[in-house]
Amino acid sequence: MRRVGRVALMVVAWVLALVLALFTFVIVSRAIPWPLILVNSLLNSQGLYLIPAGLLTAGLAAYLYRDGARRTGAVAGAIAVITTIAACVPVVAVWRAADRYGASLSLGAYLDGGDNTGKPVEPASVVYNEVDGQQLKLDVKLPAGEAAAPRAAVVWVHGGGWNVGDRGEAPLWHKWLNERGYAVFAIDYRLAPPPRWDQAPGDVKCAVGWVKAHAGEYKVDPARVMLAGGSAGGNLSLMGAYSDDRVKPSCAVTDTSVRAVAVFYPPVDNAQVWEESGFPQVRTWAQNYNGGKPDQVPDRYRAGSPITYVRPGLPPTLLMHGKRDHIVPYDQSPELDAALTRAGVPHKLVSIPYAEHIFDFAWGAWGTQICRHVLGEFLREHFPA
Repeated sequence: MRRVGRVALMVVAWVLALVLALFTFVIVSRAIPWPLILVNSLLNSQGLYLIPAGLLTAGLAAYLYRDGARRTGAVAGAIAVITTIAACVPVVAVWRAADRYGASLSLGAYLDGGDNTGKPVEPASVVYNEVDGQQLKLDVKLPAGEAAAPRAAVVWVHGGGWNVGDRGEAPLWHKWLNERGYAVFAIDYRLAPPPRWDQAPGDVKCAVGWVKAHAGEYKVDPARVMLAGGSAGGNLSLMGAYSDDRVKPSCAVTDTSVRAVAVFYPPVDNAQVWEESGFPQVRTWAQNYNGGKPDQVPDRYRAGSPITYVRPGLPPTLLMHGKRDHIVPYDQSPELDAALTRAGVPHKLVSIPYAEHIFDFAWGAWGTQICRHVLGEFLREHFPA
């Protein structure tokens, strides 16, 4: 019986060692194969737990070594020690980033976690446009209590590679904004396929114009509207904020201007994302959205890229991007950052060490905590409630 127990512990030690080795590989590798993107995302949201897991495995390895299973104990122990040390690297990096941005990190918030995904809130849903026989909806989310004065409004655009997703995404950001006095209008838009490169940005502009036209109904100040979103929603938010008369709203509205724009991990140069993304599905999504590859329809990729429209006078912009993003490469945001600098547009780039794409879906993660702080500062400076 004792032998059976020792064999079971050896199996557990080997399994733990393999898992820890996988996480160590992800930590130390600059680029990883796309099947390990999920592991990198877990590192973002649960990486702190690698330290106690490494210590636990080291203790088990020491016990097995003393009990005669020396090879298992030695190998598992070595991996455990290496992983425990490696796991401290991203923690130190993100805490240094927090210090750089003036953010205070909370261990309690990290441990509490929270899943920043959701579904549309049908009782709050309103049709803002009907086009091509399709009803486009938005969810109206207002702060609690009566408004003493017209509120500022945030039009939130969901992600999903222009092919999937809905207005239910990022509900904790909506709630966070509501708690600070902002009205939130979380929108849907037409998804690919068929190609939507010239339609989805127009839907975003239509939604902004609709909010302004219905401002009195929701006690919103039509002069204080901003755009926000992540991934494809970040791309479309920038398109709604930056694009000129070449991009028309998909409904009969007049004013589609915004006062500010805040985005997470946005595709900025769509052809470059097609070339450099580490996730194969991105190419399929981009081809569905544009109706072909970049060398087949280069004008469409260019027309749907926010960097095409950079010029002086654009609204203040906040860019937030994980430096280990394998879906929309991190270099996209520094590229836009440099272009905005040359154009003299007020902006800020926030770089989150070791963070993967959609890192803010983990509400308690260090990177999300940093972004809550920085977005709060950006709002106070450029778009107060």
